[in-house]
Amino acid sequence: MDSPPTGWIKCNTDGAYDEFSGENGAGFVMRDFSNTASFCAFIVFGVEFAEEAEARASWEALKKVVEQKLTHLIIESDAESLINHFSAGMFDGNSRTDAIYMDIQSFSSSLVACLFTFQPRICNFVAHELAKWAKTYNFTMYWYVPPI
Repeated sequence: MDSPPTGWIKCNTDGAYDEFSGENGAGFVMRDFSNTASFCAFIVFGVEFAEEAEARASWEALKKVVEQKLTHLIIESDAESLINHFSAGMFDGNSRTDAIYMDIQSFSSSLVACLFTFQPRICNFVAHELAKWAKTYNFTMYWYVPPI
C-alpha cells in the first residue's frame, strides 16, 4: 500500500454483510504519511444490505476524521460502485442510504480535501478483516494504538 502524501491521512474502509443471517460489520484503518496506523475500528450497524454496510464504513471513518479535526483524507474502498458514486459527487441514495450519503457529503465537504479511491480487496485486507471481525463477533471496538 502506498503511503499518503505528507499532511494527508489514508483510510481503508470495508463493510461486510451476510444476506442470510443479517450479520454485518464495518472496519477501517487510518494511516499517516509514514504508513503508520493512527486509528482503527470495527463497528456493527443495523444495516439491511451490503452497500449500506460499505457506506457506513466510509461514514464512520469520515465522522472520526472530522472529530479529530483532520483536514486532508483519502478514503480507499473495494466497493467500486460506491466509490465511483462519491467521486462523481453523487450523494443521493435510496430510503436506507440517503441520510448516510448526505452525511458523507457533509463530512467530506467540511475537509480541505477529500478523495474517494477504489482499491481491490487485496489492497484493503486489514479493513476487510476488521469488518469480518465485527460481523462475526457482533461488537464494536476502536483503537488509537492498533492491535498487532
